[in-house]
Amino acid sequence: MVLDEIRKTCGCRHIIVPRLLAGLPLTAFGVMHLTGAMPMRPLLEAAGFPAPGLMAIVAPLAQLVAGLLLLSGAFARIGGLIAIGTMAGAIMTHVKIPSDQWPIATTDATQGPWPEPNFPLLYMAILIVLSGVYVLVRGGGAWSIDSRSRKGMARSAGGTPSAETSGG
Repeated sequence: MVLDEIRKTCGCRHIIVPRLLAGLPLTAFGVMHLTGAMPMRPLLEAAGFPAPGLMAIVAPLAQLVAGLLLLSGAFARIGGLIAIGTMAGAIMTHVKIPSDQWPIATTDATQGPWPEPNFPLLYMAILIVLSGVYVLVRGGGAWSIDSRSRKGMARSAGGTPSAETSGG
């Protein structure tokens, strides 16, 4: 079944690290964009994206869903795929907007040591893409809902968990 293949994961415990590296910022930025604490529409307009009003709602919702899927480890591969897509848009936004035209105001005090205001966020987006790719390839890992549910399915079917879903 397709869903079983999507939820298949290795038993590696270290996968919690890329899941957290991608899931925490995705969830935080999704909430900030949806609540208006960090409006997305000016960014989309400055980057020239089509339908910025619609995208200002859809993109943060996708970020929030991806972040929650990655944090929980439920359908972690799907979360990784959504994370890659949303961050590809974020990277395009950072590349298309010149630093002197960045619509979110920064002062010297808030900019810190970065050469331009969007510098740290660009590298965070790249880190999220890399983490999303890793989770997409490896699955949610031993400490994920995907792993727990596969173990439960194996036990209810009368078998033992496979080597793929047991610790490692």
